[in-house]
Amino acid sequence: MGAKLEALRVLQDIELQIVDIRRQLAAKQNGAKRQAVRLKEAEEALATAREDLKHTQVELDALDVEIKGRTAHVSRLRDHLNSVKTNKEYAAVLSQLNNEKADATRLETRLFQLYETVEAKKKAVAEQQAAVEAEAARLQSLRGQLDQAQNSFKQRMELLERQRAEAAAKLPPKERELFERVSERYDGEVLARVVRTHPRRDEFMCDGCNVALAVERANALLSRDDIITCDNCGRVLYIERS
Repeated sequence: MGAKLEALRVLQDIELQIVDIRRQLAAKQNGAKRQAVRLKEAEEALATAREDLKHTQVELDALDVEIKGRTAHVSRLRDHLNSVKTNKEYAAVLSQLNNEKADATRLETRLFQLYETVEAKKKAVAEQQAAVEAEAARLQSLRGQLDQAQNSFKQRMELLERQRAEAAAKLPPKERELFERVSERYDGEVLARVVRTHPRRDEFMCDGCNVALAVERANALLSRDDIITCDNCGRVLYIERS
């Protein structure tokens, strides 16, 4: 490998380390962002469960008040039944009393059902509250891991950035611009090895994109210190001498 390619290789090695650190930090940042979304969804589900419980509790309270009113009315009808003077009036009051008692029984059945519903919804709220707390704890943990990673990588990144600047300064502007362009496209993987695909024939391919290369390109890499790129992927080609 000639001096130009060696300079590119050194710069690539530094760039790949930087890319790896950025990738690790990005993964942790994305994990924290996804967890924040999960926490928000859990909080929204909790708010919905609480509102649902509130509405059911209001319905239960209103029904309880209605049952107490009907119970009082039944009590008054019983008292009135004992004071009626005629059979006709007695029959009318008794019929009304029986109807009120039947309605009260239906309401009491509904009240019992609502009590069970309220208890079930209270349990659901408690479970959702626990889920929110678990998601919040998970988010706090992930943010702590992100902060720890950022602090851990800070000095390393500063050193690598300095090394990268020094290595890039050793390249001519044209090669430096080529490196920046290809590096951005392939996350720091600028160089691609030329592979001989047949042991007895002069057949070669770019190991970066697996596209065949002309023999003249392989020979040029063996004889000159030129920057030669793959026509297909644009990576800088190099060949390992045996």
